[in-house]
Amino acid sequence: MGVTDVRFQQVGIQWNATKATGLDTARRLIRFLETHGVAVVANGSLAHAIDRPELSGEGGFAHCEMVAVLGGDGTILRVLDETIPNDIPVWGINLGRLGFLSETEPDELEADLTRILEGAYAIEERMTMCVDGFPNDRYFALNEIVVSRANPEIHILSLEYASNGVKIHRIAGDGLIVSSATGSTAYSLSAGGPIIAPGLDCFVLTPICPHMLNVRPVVLSSSDVISIRLTEGQESARAVLDGRKMLEMNREHPMVTIRKSERTAKFIRLHDRNYYDLLRAKLSEWTR
Repeated sequence: MGVTDVRFQQVGIQWNATKATGLDTARRLIRFLETHGVAVVANGSLAHAIDRPELSGEGGFAHCEMVAVLGGDGTILRVLDETIPNDIPVWGINLGRLGFLSETEPDELEADLTRILEGAYAIEERMTMCVDGFPNDRYFALNEIVVSRANPEIHILSLEYASNGVKIHRIAGDGLIVSSATGSTAYSLSAGGPIIAPGLDCFVLTPICPHMLNVRPVVLSSSDVISIRLTEGQESARAVLDGRKMLEMNREHPMVTIRKSERTAKFIRLHDRNYYDLLRAKLSEWTR
């Protein structure tokens, strides 16, 4: 790992309140940072849980040089709404099961944080996706954008999707997943999509339970522009970005256009972990 010339003056901490076992880890993290002269900004639930209301800053994490996330991949996805607009790197401390985005286990905390404060870390950037007509720093997805039924009473959703204006397919089923390489091991994988190495910038288009046998996932370049349109007779659908933000599709707005965002998600990396070892462990965990 290279040496990064950053002097940490303020670090944010996002704690997942459902991970009660992580409270001791949070206290260790705060104690270590404050001992080394680094100011701490904590999310509201953490500040309340440790009875340190003064740590809950009004401006959130906007002025932090790093945000440490105590949780799993889901907690990391939620904090990106603050870190991406402010160009802040994320350091993931895993409190759940195996996480693809986390970097540090709780028993590595002090050793890894020492390296971070010394600048002995690297920044990994991951591609994000955006939707035309919406600001890149507010409407983005790291994992996937899912077009699905807006109403559970609609049994079949019919969509037509294209790349750079050229039709790829017309499908009927439960919807379509547009994922990044990062998201290829999430919902897309569950729907039968391929596993893509995380360093690749690309789109993976995975139909969800299509009602035809000749429809298969498609991998496209990240420079392509993807359009998804409701077919005639379809009243509504929704495009959901990483399970966090939802855009309505209807007769007045029947299409969403997805492209590579100008924004990236930044992650602090300390270990030369083997991605495929992690992948095998994750897949083995899912079969238990």
